[in-house]
Amino acid sequence: MILVPLMELLSYIAFSFVAGYLVFRLVRKQEAAVQTPRSDVLAGAASAALVTSGPVINLVSLIGAKDGYGKALLTVLFQTTAGHVWLGIFLLAICVWVLLYVNKLPVTTLVLFLGMLFLHAYGSHSSGSVMDTLAHFVHLSAAVFWVGVLVHVCFYTSKHFSWESFLKWFAPFAAVLVMAVIGSGIIVMLFAMDIQDYGNALMLTYGQMLLIKHIVFIPVLVFTVINLFLVRKVRQHPHFQPLNWIRAEAFLLAIVFACSALLGSSAAPADIAEALRNAGAAPIFGSIFQRVTAGSVATWYMSITGIVCFVGAGLFLGSILYFCKKRARASFALAAACAASGLLYAAIMSSLRF
Repeated sequence: MILVPLMELLSYIAFSFVAGYLVFRLVRKQEAAVQTPRSDVLAGAASAALVTSGPVINLVSLIGAKDGYGKALLTVLFQTTAGHVWLGIFLLAICVWVLLYVNKLPVTTLVLFLGMLFLHAYGSHSSGSVMDTLAHFVHLSAAVFWVGVLVHVCFYTSKHFSWESFLKWFAPFAAVLVMAVIGSGIIVMLFAMDIQDYGNALMLTYGQMLLIKHIVFIPVLVFTVINLFLVRKVRQHPHFQPLNWIRAEAFLLAIVFACSALLGSSAAPADIAEALRNAGAAPIFGSIFQRVTAGSVATWYMSITGIVCFVGAGLFLGSILYFCKKRARASFALAAACAASGLLYAAIMSSLRF
């Protein structure tokens, strides 16, 4: 059902939009403030209450075909974890919307918003352990606050915006969030699957989305490193505008969000062989490895093609830093990031045997 991952993606966007606004409210750097219209912020908070209803809609559509949709809606809302979670998010979203409307109590607003994120994490991992839920909460929170700041900078900066003042606090802020994303992401992955099954999981759509997410995140890390040097570059070259570099990073993170939405809307396969028999291999994987069966086992080896692709990916990743140093167009760096991601994918897939 395409509606569920689509609404999951929209929920990430809505959460990020609200999170970014809350960060700028708390930082209070007038020379590095964004001019976000109040109506846009309120729309973001309201949409967060609606687009998080994907699991509820999915359950209602499944149950309603048999028992009637009105009865199914009441059953799902009041007798299932998905319904309880969404009702909690909806009520907290109303509180957040009211506080944003009156523009009061920013810290309280932040706490209530974190409650929304925690409920969303719990709903996505309600069958997991407490540690799994907390790891997912940290992972989600770090991601939406990171992306949220980038979204507001991409679309709401004015000509008087001070890039030097912004980058002074954003660079360390983003570095902390990156470490939180990586650390919590590893924990979430270890709870979701056995790391030794990573190669076998690539046969499934779940594994392919996980791989693409990890691959695209590598160039994002390079852009994060660049953020640490942009302060010096802006100070040395006052006419240098890093906006397009911020937009390039945001574009890559949007791809990561899309992969996360597909992962978040489907459970990790407990039995890869059984999942392969039931759902079949991922379309991309099936076009590369046509003789794979449910009993196939992945083994890793280093092929000539894989080595060439890994070297090429490394060169493209290095070229991103070179383009920044030479103050080249950010579009060149984004193209290099996409090329590096493609080569990394080719390198990994060509290093598998079944």
